[in-house]
Amino acid sequence: MIKRKIRRAQTAGFCFGVRRALELAEKALDNKEQIYSLGPLIHNPHVVNLLEERGIKVIDELQSVPGETVLIRSHGAAPDVFEQAADSKITIIDATCPFVKRIQKQAADLVCEGYQVVIVGQEDHPEVKGILGWARGGAVVIQGIDDLDKIELNKQKVGVLAQTTQNREHYFAVAKEMLGKSQEMRIFDTVCHASQARQEEAAEIAKHADLMVVIGGKNSANTKQLVEICQNYTKTYHIEDKEELTPEMLQGAVVLGVTAGASTPDWIIEEVIERMTMFDEMEKINEAQVDEPITTTPEEKPDEVVDEAPAASQGSAEPGQEEMMNLELETLREIKQGDLISGVVVQVNDDEVLLDIGGKSEGVVPRRELSLKDTENISEKIKVGDKFDVYVLRVDNDEGHLILSKKRADRIKALDYLEQAMKDKTELAGEVVRVVKGGLLVDVCGIRGFVPASLIERGYAGELEKYLGTTLRLRVIELDRSKTKVVLSQKAILEEEFIEAQKRLWETIEAGQIRKGIVRHLTNFGAFVDLGGVDGLLHISELSWGRVKHPSDVIQEGDEIEVYVLSVDKENKRISLSLKQVKGNPWDTVDQRFQVGEIVTGKVMRTVSFGAFVELEPGVEGLVHISRMANFHVEKPEDVVNAGDEVKVKILDINKEDQRISLSIKDAVDNKSSRESEPEIIEKEEKNNSGVGVNLGEVFGDLLTKAEQK
Repeated sequence: MIKRKIRRAQTAGFCFGVRRALELAEKALDNKEQIYSLGPLIHNPHVVNLLEERGIKVIDELQSVPGETVLIRSHGAAPDVFEQAADSKITIIDATCPFVKRIQKQAADLVCEGYQVVIVGQEDHPEVKGILGWARGGAVVIQGIDDLDKIELNKQKVGVLAQTTQNREHYFAVAKEMLGKSQEMRIFDTVCHASQARQEEAAEIAKHADLMVVIGGKNSANTKQLVEICQNYTKTYHIEDKEELTPEMLQGAVVLGVTAGASTPDWIIEEVIERMTMFDEMEKINEAQVDEPITTTPEEKPDEVVDEAPAASQGSAEPGQEEMMNLELETLREIKQGDLISGVVVQVNDDEVLLDIGGKSEGVVPRRELSLKDTENISEKIKVGDKFDVYVLRVDNDEGHLILSKKRADRIKALDYLEQAMKDKTELAGEVVRVVKGGLLVDVCGIRGFVPASLIERGYAGELEKYLGTTLRLRVIELDRSKTKVVLSQKAILEEEFIEAQKRLWETIEAGQIRKGIVRHLTNFGAFVDLGGVDGLLHISELSWGRVKHPSDVIQEGDEIEVYVLSVDKENKRISLSLKQVKGNPWDTVDQRFQVGEIVTGKVMRTVSFGAFVELEPGVEGLVHISRMANFHVEKPEDVVNAGDEVKVKILDINKEDQRISLSIKDAVDNKSSRESEPEIIEKEEKNNSGVGVNLGEVFGDLLTKAEQK
């Protein structure tokens, strides 16, 4: 059985320039939903895709985004790019690597001093194109010694620069070949120190490895350099991610070396190493299934089987102290990169947390690998004795320490839960933490998820800012573990509940019931009331026993009310409702509130040719005949009262069955008021009627009043 050893380069992964560019991009996205990158920010397709999802769109030319914000990647750009941006009123975020900027300045200075600049590098690389721009036509590019014959060197002064990712030995070999071809030659060491360290470590690992795996974009110059260096010492594979790694690649290899280019994030490196470990475990399982069990005596024991420790005594089955220590060490050795394990906090420092994970030494959780919510005040949120799960980032066999990540463990467990929740259609709660273009970002189990605007409500969601800080009921509808991409929907839950509520309502609703509902919409002819998945019509005539000009006089949208079901048409899906029936007909008990001979205050609702209708209470109106309006002759009701007036009236008669009440204004006025106003009224009547003092209405008033009401 092969016991593989994986050696990972400490210098593998993001360099300073790339990390700085990503930090500037993240900071810019805090204030803007969309920014642009002139060319891919880094030469790694996975990261470029993730950045585009975050809001960083790649463009090839500035003309396409006038007035926008554009990020210059770590490779830098020529001066005319900055000039063009200023003309187009484009805001530039300059993420050029400081080491690249230094070369750009050196190229510009050399040309100004009369030197011909020779750049050793790839002519089509964006970094080299930028340096050529700063040289303003005073530079040429060569890749190797063979290219020297293709260029004409300045016989007087030559300055030599290297692309930052060049192999140092190759660069100085080319420069050495140029010596003597010019009277003055200045050679600058412009190879990035991080690139040099990465190349030297890769070479050292490759010397002692059976196989090297180099991880990085296929278009990444520094990754290609690593591949070429490693190929000088051992068999080497260049892959972009774990999907390109196959068991056949590792066949027969015991010592595996792993390194990565400057544009490769740590999580991709960790996934590749995790897959290597998985292949190793699969081989062990397959070998265990194929091999037949072997029965041996101590004398016949095969060489590959480890000798047992001597027993403490003939009859004792208990292990000795030395054996117990070996068992502890064996337990520690079994922990591999990518494992999820539990640990107890034994020490909390400002920059790390130490965990007891059951071995002889503690595991270390660096500050950056704690959960994001814990990094501000570690000692306040994590206490000695706390127990939690961690992910094994790295195993350092030399010192016996494990490098652990709580953040990664939390993410893995959360993704496991969300994946199962998607299968089971489990409802989740998510707090809205940010409004972005096209929807909302929510926190679900510590994972950032996206809720498209079209999946927030059953209908149009409107302004999204109103959801900030609220908690939504959500269901996972899409999940991509490799990108930690989670898409959720509240609409799916609401739609199911709506359909179920509709079904339940149609099964139970009957005429004559009283139900609660919410006013959804007002119209001129009434209102639509949501009874729980189904809308019923509340006609304006059923709003009140009194007269209603518009539904808004009685109810408002959003009101929760009780309604009486007048009729149900299940075939045509129609429901008629009444609000006034819930309150009861006031005429049924009118004689309990009003008595004949009683003087009350009422409101004139409308006038007609024969009198005025006065409302005593909503739904109860009486008639004041024109002959009962005043102690003088009245030609038309408007001479005495108008709609909206409040008047005192005397109840002359109550007909409960026919819902009619006879009223009188003149009988409600006391005798003293009548005598005081009589001279003025009479004088007015004499002028208006030319001396005619009586008419039929005054003589037969009582008879006419009863006749009109019948």
